[in-house]
Amino acid sequence: MLDIKKTLALNTQEMEKLTFKELVEQIEEIKEYFHQNDVDIELALKLYGKTVDLLAIARAKLVNFKREKEEIDQKYKEFIERLESSEDENEIPF
Repeated sequence: MLDIKKTLALNTQEMEKLTFKELVEQIEEIKEYFHQNDVDIELALKLYGKTVDLLAIARAKLVNFKREKEEIDQKYKEFIERLESSEDENEIPF
């Protein structure tokens, strides 16, 4: 169950240290709080703000994951090109 006080106490630096999975878990737990019948409006507003922060950090991590994947894809493409060109010359590219 969500420890609301702990979640609200997270600062930006602490949130940025969370893994993507942990960020999603925090967001999901906040979502569960909003689905309760007895929601404190003041607390809900604070949690809503914290959720926006968590979502922004999660999105930034996704952008970084995409960039990393593109770099790996490029390295793989270059490797395959070297491999194919060396096969033409009967060389091993390593």
